[in-house]
Amino acid sequence: MTNLFGHVGRRFFTFLQDLSSLYYLFRETLAQTAVVLSDGKKRRQARLLEQVDEVGTQSLPLILAVSALLGIALTVLVSFQLKEFGALSYIPGFVAVAIFREMGPLITAVIISGRVGAAFTARIGTMKVSEEILALETMAINPVRFLVVQRFIGLLLALPALTVLANFTAVFGGFLFGSTRLGIRAETYVRETLDVISFTDVYSGMVKAVVYSVVIVMVGCYRGLIVEGGAEDVGRSTMVAVVSSTLTIIVFDTVMTAAFYG
Repeated sequence: MTNLFGHVGRRFFTFLQDLSSLYYLFRETLAQTAVVLSDGKKRRQARLLEQVDEVGTQSLPLILAVSALLGIALTVLVSFQLKEFGALSYIPGFVAVAIFREMGPLITAVIISGRVGAAFTARIGTMKVSEEILALETMAINPVRFLVVQRFIGLLLALPALTVLANFTAVFGGFLFGSTRLGIRAETYVRETLDVISFTDVYSGMVKAVVYSVVIVMVGCYRGLIVEGGAEDVGRSTMVAVVSSTLTIIVFDTVMTAAFYG
C-alpha cells in the first residue's frame, strides 16, 4: 500500500512538472513566433509553407478518406433508427450537426495527432539524443525558434483548413449515401442540411481546431525536447506523446462542447 501511494504521488508530481514545463514552452513559443513573424528574413528561414505542406497537404488524402467513410457510417446508423418512424428527411440535419459540432474536428485532430504529433516527437527526440540541439545552443540559436515555431505556425494554419475540408467531405459522403441508397432527394438533403447548420456550429469547429493545434504541437515538441538516452527512449516518448495529446484533445473537446452547447 505504501508503494502504491508513493507511485501515485510521484506520478502526480511528474504531471505537475510537465504542466509547468508545457506552460513555459508555450509562452516561449508565442514570444519566438512574434519574433519570426515580425522579421521577414526569419520568416523566410522558417519555411512556413513547406511546413504547412508537410503537416497539411500530405495528410489530406487520409483525412478525406476517413471523413467520407465517417459521413456514410453516421448516415447508416441514423437511418437505421429513423426509418422505423418514417422520418428519413431528418437524417441530413442529424448527420450535419454531429459532424460539424463534434465528429469532424475531433476525428481530424486525432488523426493529425497520431500522424504529425508523433513525427514531431520522433524528429526532435532524435536530434536531442544525437546532441544536435546542444549544438544549436552552442551556436546561440534558440531551439524553440528553430524547431517549434515553424511547426506551431504550420499546424495552426493547416488543422483548421483540414477540419473544414473534413466536415464538408463527411457531409458529402452522407449525401451520396442518402440520395443513392435511402431515396432522399438531393434538393431535400441540401435544404435540410442548410436549415439545421448555424454559424455557431462552424465557428465552434474552428475554435476547437485551433486549440487542438496548440495541444498537438506543444505535447509533441515537449516530449521530443525532454528525451534522454537512446533510440528506445525516443520510441517511448513518441508513444507517450500520442497518448497524452489524444487524451488532452478529448478532454478539451468535452469542455468546449459543453461551453458552446451546454
